Amino acid sequence: MKKGVRITLGLLTGFVALTAIGGGIAMLVGAEAQRFPLAWLEGTPFTDYTIPALLLAIAVGGSALAACVAIFVSPKASTVISALAGLVLMGYVTVEVLILKQVPPGPTVIELFYLAIGLVIVVLAVTTWRAAYRQR
Repeated sequence: MKKGVRITLGLLTGFVALTAIGGGIAMLVGAEAQRFPLAWLEGTPFTDYTIPALLLAIAVGGSALAACVAIFVSPKASTVISALAGLVLMGYVTVEVLILKQVPPGPTVIELFYLAIGLVIVVLAVTTWRAAYRQR
């Protein structure tokens, strides 16, 4: 993996890991209660933000953390792990936009920002994986 791509993937996945884990914890302890009213959950399978917060911290943050660590420990495996982490992030944001009854309706700027980050992670990882596969 080229050094520039590795650094970019490391920074992006590290950023996602920090913000997703931190955001999930903040939601769990109620620090984000004013930003996420319970009314937004009407019509969803959730009565509060516990499950979404756990998914954010564990699935999104955990997969991004695994990708970030893999980039520096096992560059070969990191392309697949990074692509999966990007897909998990994009999936989480997409479901969030589709099910939350946000006022005003989403997607918000922050959701578009994270969707773009997920897309960049996937594109970089898949492109790198394909380049390495072709060299073999």
